[in-house]
Amino acid sequence: MKLPISLSLFFPAHNEEDNIADVIHRAARVVGDSPYIREFEIIVVDDGSTDKTFEIASELQSYYRHLRVIRHPRNLGYGAALKTGIREARMQYVFFTDADLQFDILELQNLLVHLEDYDVVIGYRAPRRDPLMRLINARGWNLLNRIFFGLQVRDIDCAFKIFKRSLIQDLKLESNGAMINAEILIKLKREGLAIKEVPVSHLPRRAGLATGAKLNVIFRALREMLALYGGELGSITHKQVVRFATVGVINTLVDAAFYLFLTRATLFFTGVPVGAKLFSFLAGTISSFLLNRYWTFGMREEISFAEIGRFYTTVSISLFVNVAAMQVLINLGMYDLVALVFATAASFLTNFTLSRTWVFKQRPQAVLKPQQ
Repeated sequence: MKLPISLSLFFPAHNEEDNIADVIHRAARVVGDSPYIREFEIIVVDDGSTDKTFEIASELQSYYRHLRVIRHPRNLGYGAALKTGIREARMQYVFFTDADLQFDILELQNLLVHLEDYDVVIGYRAPRRDPLMRLINARGWNLLNRIFFGLQVRDIDCAFKIFKRSLIQDLKLESNGAMINAEILIKLKREGLAIKEVPVSHLPRRAGLATGAKLNVIFRALREMLALYGGELGSITHKQVVRFATVGVINTLVDAAFYLFLTRATLFFTGVPVGAKLFSFLAGTISSFLLNRYWTFGMREEISFAEIGRFYTTVSISLFVNVAAMQVLINLGMYDLVALVFATAASFLTNFTLSRTWVFKQRPQAVLKPQQ
């Protein structure tokens, strides 16, 4: 791809009456003067604002012939506004940023220079000018997307991204809330596209109210994440790993609860803690076997003695790996708590791999020969 390009630049906006005019003026000036842009359009997607955002933006259409204003009749959500902007774009590339003036549109040039080598260029806030709670939420959100979908980018929700239009308009996007940015990047990554990340300035909000930290916005994003994870975006391996780890937590609770019951509620085990631990450990393994068999790996065949034997063999191997790894790492001079983390990880990996490929491996269905 050779510069200059044609560009559709759009702003999702909700109740930004104090910012929208300034945003449009700045955008028109920057893209109009850019040597990297030969043709452009500016789109404002008003997502059901209840203030004068739509009226102010609409009045400016008579001043800027490249400006279009599109309005949702009611607030449909950030993701819906992004999908509208993407759908309405007509130029070779699509760029979007928020209408809250927390990004300097002049830094669009820093993304444009990479378009000769990348079809997708995204910004990351450096540093991020948000309250502590929003920073914590963002870290947790990035971690969840990395665990569930393997998405590894610095700043998923940074509203400073440019895409080749033919790539992004072909995506079937389902999210209407804050999950939209992650969904776009996950699907582009799975198309094998390289994504360039560029640092951009993040400015304090001067006017208007942020809505990203509202509980209903967060819960909606989590619902959309779980829906996508349960659908085509959640790979089988990722789902199994998360379920396997969840079963591990459940089994630990079963073990502890059973031990407390035996030592506190029965006379026989009150003075025999080792015996109580043996039975509580056994209860935990039974829980592990059943949950992993039916939930994690989806086995539906009848349980066989051979399968039970493979399961307890795997339990023994994983226990040996845990203890052996711990001993080796401590002998190498590693701090015991650090060694414990690595030994637990090695044991988990061993247990999961053997469970998936050996213990709970689906048996091939018998092929019925037609009757003569």
